[in-house]
Amino acid sequence: MRVARIYLRVSTEEQDLARQEAMVGQAKAAGYYIAGVYREKASGIERQSG
Repeated sequence: MRVARIYLRVSTEEQDLARQEAMVGQAKAAGYYIAGVYREKASGIERQSG
Protein backbone atom coordinates (compact mmCIF):
# COMPACT_ATOMS: atom_id res chain seq x y z
CA MET A 1 0.00 0.00 0.00
CA ARG A 2 1.28 3.45 -0.91
CA VAL A 3 0.73 6.04 1.80
CA ALA A 4 0.89 9.82 1.50
CA ARG A 5 0.92 12.62 4.01
CA ILE A 6 0.28 15.90 2.28
CA TYR A 7 1.45 19.27 3.59
CA LEU A 8 -0.25 22.34 2.11
CA ARG A 9 1.07 25.77 2.98
CA VAL A 10 0.60 29.37 1.93
CA SER A 11 2.50 32.25 3.43
CA THR A 12 -0.22 34.89 3.77
CA GLU A 13 -3.85 34.98 4.87
CA GLU A 14 -4.78 36.42 1.46
CA GLN A 15 -3.51 33.34 -0.37
CA ASP A 16 -5.71 30.30 -0.90
CA LEU A 17 -4.97 26.60 -0.47
CA ALA A 18 -7.46 25.65 -3.22
CA ARG A 19 -4.86 25.08 -5.95
CA GLN A 20 -2.82 22.87 -3.67
CA GLU A 21 -5.92 20.90 -2.59
CA ALA A 22 -5.91 19.31 -6.06
CA MET A 23 -2.88 17.29 -4.93
CA VAL A 24 -5.08 15.32 -2.55
CA GLY A 25 -7.35 14.17 -5.37
CA GLN A 26 -4.38 13.43 -7.62
CA ALA A 27 -2.74 11.29 -4.95
CA LYS A 28 -5.97 9.35 -4.38
CA ALA A 29 -6.38 8.83 -8.12
CA ALA A 30 -2.83 7.49 -8.27
CA GLY A 31 -3.72 4.86 -5.66
CA TYR A 32 -2.33 6.44 -2.51
CA TYR A 33 -3.95 6.09 0.88
CA ILE A 34 -4.01 9.59 2.36
CA ALA A 35 -2.85 9.23 5.96
CA GLY A 36 -3.03 12.95 6.66
CA VAL A 37 -3.46 16.35 5.12
CA TYR A 38 -1.80 19.20 6.96
CA ARG A 39 -2.82 22.75 6.11
CA GLU A 40 -1.03 25.91 7.20
CA LYS A 41 -1.59 29.59 6.54
CA ALA A 42 1.34 31.42 8.06
CA SER A 43 4.00 33.93 7.29
CA GLY A 44 7.63 32.98 7.26
CA ILE A 45 8.55 36.53 8.24
CA GLU A 46 8.67 37.50 11.88
CA ARG A 47 7.42 40.97 12.59
CA GLN A 48 9.52 43.07 14.90
CA SER A 49 7.89 45.60 17.14
CA GLY A 50 9.34 49.01 17.62
